[in-house]
Amino acid sequence: MTVVSKAREVYAQQFREAPKFGAFAPGRVEIMGNHTDYNGGFVLPAALDKGTAIVGSPTGTDEVILVAADFGRTATFSISDIQRDPQNSWADYVMGVVSLLQQDGVSIGGFQAVIASDVPAGAGLSSSAALEVSTAFFLRQLFPYDREPMEIARLCQRAENEYVGVACGILDQFSSVFGKQDGLLFLDCLSLEHGAVTMGRSDIAVVICDSMAKHALTGGDYNTRRAECMAAAAHFGKELLREVSWEEFVARENELPENQRKRARHVLTEDQRVLAMRDAIQGTDTDPIKRLLIEGHASCRDLFENSTPEIDFLAAAAIEIEGCYGAKLTGGGWGGCTVNLVQVEAVPAFCAQLSERYQTELGKTAQIYPCRASAGAHVLEF
Repeated sequence: MTVVSKAREVYAQQFREAPKFGAFAPGRVEIMGNHTDYNGGFVLPAALDKGTAIVGSPTGTDEVILVAADFGRTATFSISDIQRDPQNSWADYVMGVVSLLQQDGVSIGGFQAVIASDVPAGAGLSSSAALEVSTAFFLRQLFPYDREPMEIARLCQRAENEYVGVACGILDQFSSVFGKQDGLLFLDCLSLEHGAVTMGRSDIAVVICDSMAKHALTGGDYNTRRAECMAAAAHFGKELLREVSWEEFVARENELPENQRKRARHVLTEDQRVLAMRDAIQGTDTDPIKRLLIEGHASCRDLFENSTPEIDFLAAAAIEIEGCYGAKLTGGGWGGCTVNLVQVEAVPAFCAQLSERYQTELGKTAQIYPCRASAGAHVLEF
């Protein structure tokens, strides 16, 4: 059963009618560009064929009723007095989008909705952005408003920054809005210039390996890393690390406290890797692709320090398996997933071998699944 079918079925059971409107938004995988977005850098993601569906109808009242189909929870709030519910923190992402649309002058009324998703929560695949973006597209049908796609992405980013409290960049929401079927995306997070990137080989599959070590970006690590990056940029008299030249950084990096130096070195070299990967992925030689992925993971592990022993093991084990063109941590880190580029015909054996090694050597079970790049958020036609 698809997430759309599940959402519609649960809605009919819960509200004894069919939903009038719906929207779907995908999760994303970051191929390269780890923690570069809020530093004004470059990113190279893809939207996934896993996402979040929200279906529902306006009620003509002041009340909002949200049902989470995947774990049987219901949250309610008043549209005129939005109050967060600690028992239903998942609803904060919807409330944040509603609240910011109201602040922007959009008149939002009451509604009832069911949410279903197959993006693993806490895996670093942007389940939160998928929920925010699907909510924005859903509400635009119920309470029409006029916003460009990038404006929607930025509003959803603000919802996560200002309402949920995670100081994320725009990578996740951008990817969910702008996803391209069977293609990657490139974004300059400073200028917001963007475009599609076509892979030069059709025999490369994207395989996600979920370590099942869950992360929660509402904890302190993510915001601490961002603060360290901002402090490093300020040392050079800049607002963002993207504005610091490599030459200036190398000449003065030893002036920085060690944590700030390491974070800044990761971000600046990661920006270089994004540009190199954008070129490499459009070619046919897999050697530079593998080298860049290995270097990217090492930088996350040693400089940004957002990896875990499980993720390190999976990344190292993957590149020893025949047909793997490289592997690295993806997403915010501190658990979650690796992204692996694998020769299409080798995918079944790759998944089996990596799963077996993780179980045998660490005694843990991973969830491994091939994915394909998908289109971005869209409304559902019933």
